[in-house]
Amino acid sequence: MSGPEVYADLSFLINFLMDFLILWASASLAGITVRYKRIALASLLGGIYAVGFLFPGLEKYYSLPLKILFSCLMLMIAIWPQNWKEFKKAFIYFYFINFLVAGATIAASYVFNRNPWDNSFTIWYLLVGIACALAIGRFGKTYLVNKLIPSMLNFDIELRFDNNSCKGCAFLDTGNNLRDPLTNRPVIVAEYQFLKTCLPADFTSVVDKLQNEKEMLDALIDTGWAKRLRIIPFSSIGRKNGMMLGIRADQVIINNGTEDLFYANTVVGIYNEKLSAEDKYHFLIPSQMLQEG
Repeated sequence: MSGPEVYADLSFLINFLMDFLILWASASLAGITVRYKRIALASLLGGIYAVGFLFPGLEKYYSLPLKILFSCLMLMIAIWPQNWKEFKKAFIYFYFINFLVAGATIAASYVFNRNPWDNSFTIWYLLVGIACALAIGRFGKTYLVNKLIPSMLNFDIELRFDNNSCKGCAFLDTGNNLRDPLTNRPVIVAEYQFLKTCLPADFTSVVDKLQNEKEMLDALIDTGWAKRLRIIPFSSIGRKNGMMLGIRADQVIINNGTEDLFYANTVVGIYNEKLSAEDKYHFLIPSQMLQEG
């Protein structure tokens, strides 16, 4: 029994079209400027590469590592990333969308193909793949980037100080590399206004009254929480040698979705502004804490 016939021109057209849509969707989700000429050029190379598999003797160029390297080349041509972070984001979205489109196409083959032993191509498979890629590129950012991913990175948190506790929502901040200078342990960042209810009156009166960091520290040394104080060095845009006021919490409890993780004597950095303009979260937790937990 001979296998189904595969036409080079049809294979090129299908791969060109799907590569174009997937690269476009990847750039859209990654928030990178869509450059249609570059995407078309990368898709052209992808179509040619796909056709090469049909010719005898070229199979050695289609190993998994070479396929991944070629996809990296396509991404470089299509989006021209400005840095490694931008490329990494596009790369993840590229393969994520590829798997989704492939899964949708396989599902369509079971829906539209009455004969389970017939693997021949039908136009329905292509249409489902196209529809899936278009939907991801058009609506994916609204749902995936703005809703699904943030919901996966939000965690319930509770901070305990003596007999007081503060509960709220924390966001997993992979860029939070703050460390307690004394213990070298990760530091949580909290909004002062949200944390204020847990702090004693003599402490909050100083923070509310004084803005100068040195004067504030000198005054806080005379409060009942002097032993909890920390000064946390940090660097940010426009401020290379900043200092953040921190306090030691007796216990921090983070729910990771399946269980409560307990951390004793964790330092909390006090941030005077809002962490989320929409009030979606009031704490930032470093990824190292969940890894260590």
